[in-house]
Amino acid sequence: MSEPFEVLLAAMRDELAALDLGEAGAVEAATAAKLAALHACAGGDAPPRAQLDAARALNALAATRTASLIAGVDRRLRALATAAGRPPALCYGRDGRSSL
Repeated sequence: MSEPFEVLLAAMRDELAALDLGEAGAVEAATAAKLAALHACAGGDAPPRAQLDAARALNALAATRTASLIAGVDRRLRALATAAGRPPALCYGRDGRSSL
């Protein structure tokens, strides 16, 4: 097993745990550790297939959890804006024109 890649996998697991905690400081620290571990893997030998598959699965899980958190924050922000009497924001299409 590739030692630097094992460190990366552990860092990815720590990042997922930080996302579960929902504390921004913990997520920031875990992400910084993951990026440092990723840089340590650069230029080394390719890790075994099992490690690559584990990394892909962890990455997909982190992306799903992050998207879910973002959706929740968006819902709360829309609810707060509505409660404050602000009209909904205009949505623009690919051509830059309002879709309303």
